[in-house]
Amino acid sequence: MVRFKTKSQSFFSRYETWKIGLLVEYHAWEKVASILYEGDVLRIRAEHVQKAGKKDIERCLKLETE
Repeated sequence: MVRFKTKSQSFFSRYETWKIGLLVEYHAWEKVASILYEGDVLRIRAEHVQKAGKKDIERCLKLETE
């Protein structure tokens, strides 16, 4: 499980959110991670990806049940 940054849809906004996904593939020489998120495989730069901790996963599950 990893968390990754996504930017807002607006060009002028600098708001970023963290999403939780499943790391499918990562090659160090490319510095690009393939992440499974909501049925789609996204390719995200490695600088925007971090290993998700226990609290990140708990927060994600709590938001989904509400």
